[in-house]
Amino acid sequence: MSRVLKPIVMDVDTGTDDALAIIYAIGHPDLELLGISCVAGNVPLDQVMINTCKVLDATGAGDIPVAAGAAEPLVEPLRRKSSTHGPDGLAGIHLPDTPRRRSPLTAVELLHQLIMDSARPVTLVTLAPKTNLALLLKEHPDIAAQVEMIIFMGGAVNGRTAEFNVWQDPEAAAYLIESAIPTHMYGLDMFERLMIEQHYIDRFRTHDHPAIRLAGELLQRRTGHSGPNQHRVGLLGDAGALVLLTNPELFVTQELPVRIELTGAKRGHSILGRGVAANPWPHIGVAIDLDVAKAASAFVDTINAYAA
Repeated sequence: MSRVLKPIVMDVDTGTDDALAIIYAIGHPDLELLGISCVAGNVPLDQVMINTCKVLDATGAGDIPVAAGAAEPLVEPLRRKSSTHGPDGLAGIHLPDTPRRRSPLTAVELLHQLIMDSARPVTLVTLAPKTNLALLLKEHPDIAAQVEMIIFMGGAVNGRTAEFNVWQDPEAAAYLIESAIPTHMYGLDMFERLMIEQHYIDRFRTHDHPAIRLAGELLQRRTGHSGPNQHRVGLLGDAGALVLLTNPELFVTQELPVRIELTGAKRGHSILGRGVAANPWPHIGVAIDLDVAKAASAFVDTINAYAA
């Protein structure tokens, strides 16, 4: 019996962790990546396009369409800030020039086409500011019946800070969670906990396969907190949202009321309405805990499979 793959599309602003997510998506045996839409975020839009195509080259992926989307948020100008991803978005990792041709379609056009042409409902994986997907839902509400779920990397359970993807375009994030499409939020709290051990990174970095080697180089440049005043490399970041998609049993998820603050000093914060009966805010699935060791192993196993 042939394996039934889960069709997905990815919306990215390819920095180091989006790159890891693309490598994971291409390598995972249960996923079929139909296409990628790009949006300005970690780096300007044209650099996002270049990075995305270069990462696909490293994986040996076939002709997966990559389309350019929004260069600015829905309402306010893009808020530039210094990035841990470096000026090029890939932390200075040199990759060969890409021969891939960009799709002539806009991101919204490509996403609509891929979703409506798919024989099975599609999962939208958004790892960037939500501008492209908000525009898609505004212009083509008919896609809702063809979308299985949205995996939403953004927000934070604790609400003490504004997570980057939501902060860049709060109106777009609010539009997504207010849609009727089932949405699962992988927030900053999970993002900051999922780390890959150094011995795996060292092995990846010396591997012959370009995708495995690139995963190692990316992880080596991703620094996270491993304890009070302690830092170590291997922060998986956005790519953890793909692990949630493929291994939901490793996460604790609750249906919670969530809204995005659009005004005042907390503009861009995600607010969770816990403990309020009949809360009128949209209810979405929120990842609140995970088995770090098993989730990290799931990622490592998928990267190792490139060498199989």
